[in-house]
Amino acid sequence: MAARPANPKLADDILRVTAEIVEEKGPERLALNEVATRLGYTRPTIYLYYKNKDELLQATIDRSFETFADLQDAAAEGLPPASALRRRVAAYLDWGIEHPGMYRLMFEHPAEKPVDPARAAARRRWLERDRALLAEVIDGVDGADAASLDLVEPGLWAIAHGLVSLIISGRLFGPLGRAIGIDEAKARAQQIIASTLILPADEEATR
Repeated sequence: MAARPANPKLADDILRVTAEIVEEKGPERLALNEVATRLGYTRPTIYLYYKNKDELLQATIDRSFETFADLQDAAAEGLPPASALRRRVAAYLDWGIEHPGMYRLMFEHPAEKPVDPARAAARRRWLERDRALLAEVIDGVDGADAASLDLVEPGLWAIAHGLVSLIISGRLFGPLGRAIGIDEAKARAQQIIASTLILPADEEATR
C-alpha cells in the first residue's frame, strides 16, 4: 500500500466517492479520473493513498464489509437466536438489493492475492456471527448435530446470495425488482428463505 499523507479525511472521502461511483455505475466502470474529479483533485492525488485501482477497490470492500456487519448486528441486537438469525438474513437481503453495485463488488470482485489473513478475517465477521447463531438454533432441534450445521450453513448463504444476485441482475422479479416493486421483491426473497430454512417461530413476532 502506498505511503499515506497525514490527511485521513481525504482518504475517507476517496473511499466514499469510490463507493458512490460503484453504486451508480458498477465496479467495472470505476475510473480513478472520475474519483479525483468529483473530489476536486487530479488523478495523481489518488496514488498518494492507493497505489492502483485494485487497492482502492479492496479498501472500499473492507469499509463496506464493516458497515454491512454493523447493520446486521444492529438488526438482531438483543433478540433470541432464531429471531436474531431471521433478522440478520433479512438485513442481508435488504442491503444487497438496495446496494446492487456495492454488493457485486463485495461478493463477486476477485479477492486480493496473496490473501491477507487479517483482512479476510475482518470481512468474515458477519459470517462468523451468523454461524454462531445458526449453531444455537440447530442445537435446539431434535436429531440435529454438528454435521447438520456444516450442511445447513453453506446452503443458507448460497440461497441468500443467489436470491440477491438474481434480483439485482433483473433475472428474478424483473430489473431490480421494479416489475413488482423493490419492497415486494425483498419481501418475497425473505419468504423464499423462510420456506427453505425451517426455524422456530419468530419469538419477537409472537410477543
